[in-house]
Amino acid sequence: MKPISLSKIRSALLLFAMTASLGATAGELSDLLRAALLHPQLRAAANQTEAAQALVDAASGRYWGNAVLSTGWHRYEHPRVVGSFTPTTADVALVSARISQTGVGYSLPVDLFGAIAANRERARHDLRAAELLGRQQALLKLHQAANAYIGLQNLLKQKAALALSSKRVDATFQRVRKEFELGKAAGVEARYAESEAARLKADEAVLEGAVVQTQADFAEATRQAGFLPTPGEVRVPAWEAPADVPLPVRIARARQQSAQSQAEESRRALLPSLSLDTSYFRNSVPGGDHRNTWMVGGVLSLPLGVSQYRQAGAQKLAAAAAAEQSEAASRDAERQLASLRAAHESALADANAMEREIAYREEIAHVEQNKQRLGNQTLENLFRHERDLLDAHYRLAQARGRAVAAWSAAQVLTGLPVETYIARMDAK
Repeated sequence: MKPISLSKIRSALLLFAMTASLGATAGELSDLLRAALLHPQLRAAANQTEAAQALVDAASGRYWGNAVLSTGWHRYEHPRVVGSFTPTTADVALVSARISQTGVGYSLPVDLFGAIAANRERARHDLRAAELLGRQQALLKLHQAANAYIGLQNLLKQKAALALSSKRVDATFQRVRKEFELGKAAGVEARYAESEAARLKADEAVLEGAVVQTQADFAEATRQAGFLPTPGEVRVPAWEAPADVPLPVRIARARQQSAQSQAEESRRALLPSLSLDTSYFRNSVPGGDHRNTWMVGGVLSLPLGVSQYRQAGAQKLAAAAAAEQSEAASRDAERQLASLRAAHESALADANAMEREIAYREEIAHVEQNKQRLGNQTLENLFRHERDLLDAHYRLAQARGRAVAAWSAAQVLTGLPVETYIARMDAK
């Protein structure tokens, strides 16, 4: 996949601006996930990728050499001689204590031992690593936004279940209180019903706090403050075997290859280097006399400093360390994928079990309400069944949320293309 460029980010911004006013429609999650792609972290990643591309171009440009345009004015203590091989008058040199010089120099390197090629190869691997890191950051931001969105959906479902349970408990409380006033029920039952209603109020406050926290996570990713999704069913994408090497492994391998290229560049820099040089200058003195001087030649150099040899040794060790880090990343990615798949499957199994449990607990709660109304059931047992039903609703929402979170984390790990991630997350 190509990196997310600044132009694509601007296009996404325009698209989101056009669709944000439509409100909650089909594709609501897709629009919100694309809004997450406008995050400053992703713009920074796009700039870093463009900077890496510029370094590749700069490394390739070294083959064309360097040109220097210069001009200067000098006053000497004694007269100087300029241009012994460029006389305007036979055997008469330009002699003056004040000389101005303007000209151009050009040096063309000859890559005898491939030092420039190794430098360009390192820049290419750095570019590849920057592209992969950009995709990873984009997926991480989508993962954050999707988890917050699904979390809000689940919290809305929990609030709906809590509201229904509170309505039932409040109706029971009102009935028991009237019976107590008529002398048909004990005062302890009325107080117990009141305490159960208060407990549900406390649960409602806890859910409200969770909503605010989740909204803050969502706003950080998408800049949609105070957002609440359109209530709907949470869809869990199906697990698919990764079609490519995990993203952290690809990043580690790109860094390994970059380190190896840098070590090779340092090693080749210890060998002789050759450059072809030429220059042309116009030398002038007061009075209007001037001489043009030129030069064509070559320079062969061999580094003898100890630091260059030590640096080459350090780069070799760094390349060996990068190779070990690549192997470690491969093992860790394999472990994480296995763990995420197990979490996805267990969450789905839990969700399926909770769906069946809710069905029969609804029936049980209805039966127990009628029995308690007829005096054949205690209030404590009735409220226990109500709590079990409410807990089953909570566990169903949480299980679906865990399944989506495990799937999403796996896509971050495998490096699923951004558009594919959005399409699968919001598939209808």
